[in-house]
Amino acid sequence: MSIESSILAILSFWPSTGYNIKAEFEHKAAGLYWGMSYGSIYPKLKKLEEEGLVYPIEQEEEGRKKKLYELTPKGWEEFENWLRLPPAYPIIRDELLMKMSTWHEDMESSVLISHLLKRKETTEDLLEFVKDWPTNGISYISKVGMLTIRYAELRLEAELKWIEESINALENNQLPKGQDPNRNTEKLLTRRREATQGEKEK
Repeated sequence: MSIESSILAILSFWPSTGYNIKAEFEHKAAGLYWGMSYGSIYPKLKKLEEEGLVYPIEQEEEGRKKKLYELTPKGWEEFENWLRLPPAYPIIRDELLMKMSTWHEDMESSVLISHLLKRKETTEDLLEFVKDWPTNGISYISKVGMLTIRYAELRLEAELKWIEESINALENNQLPKGQDPNRNTEKLLTRRREATQGEKEK
């Protein structure tokens, strides 16, 4: 999903300023949907304007002028063509999962539990936000958009369940059996201990 397509999608809701578009990408649950950094919106808006996909509207509000962007007929066509394209499968970049995948036995499990508890706190906060989202009296959510809200709820509820199971396994030393056909755990720990012991002796 390109930044340009995302901007067209936001503008399909209503004409918006660059600031308003950026706010849509940065609100509390945006990471559940967009999952990318947008940097500066304005160069992208300029590019879309040069391509004839959006046009600016000058509007005065409380004595101050502001520039909104609206879709052109070509912009609507481009946006709807994007809607018809099969979506790419999402790429997950989750630092907690990366850390857990490379955790080793010389690390204290209490540290990992603290990571999971911090994640739990954030996930619970997000879940509360998502559940309140459709009735906050502010946001626009279409009927089909409500299906994505339900997906977000189920995903966050599943994550909370997984966190509880993971913490329980770590606290009770009941980790599932791994797969280690080449004795990698033993080799990893040996390499790590030799390296760190060598550093201590310098």
